[in-house]
Amino acid sequence: MSLDLEILVPDGVVVRTRVRRLQAADPSGRFGIWPGHEAFLTLLVPCVLFFTEETGRERYAAADGGVCLVEKNQVSIVTREAVLADRLEDVADAAAAMLETRRRLEKTAQTEFAQLQISLLTELRQVERNR
Repeated sequence: MSLDLEILVPDGVVVRTRVRRLQAADPSGRFGIWPGHEAFLTLLVPCVLFFTEETGRERYAAADGGVCLVEKNQVSIVTREAVLADRLEDVADAAAAMLETRRRLEKTAQTEFAQLQISLLTELRQVERNR
């Protein structure tokens, strides 16, 4: 018996395959899903997903958080970003790069937001002076 697994990101499908089992992590810790699992919905933390395909091949995916939904032997994982690999070492390197990119983008966004706040305060002061 197996599960249908799909990992989806905003711009497409990372993987769609049949699996014997899956491991992921939510705020309470790591958990496993096997065929026949009851309906389940959880928010994932950034984690490494581990799954065994129906053929016995073990695979890994780094997921940047997201949602995991299990219904009738169908597992859907929706995440901002995911990287697929056949070896844990490969997915670890890809996950580190993914997190570093996210940190850099968040830092840029924080800087831009701070600049926007300064500009807004400057404009508000100007409006107050002109009253």
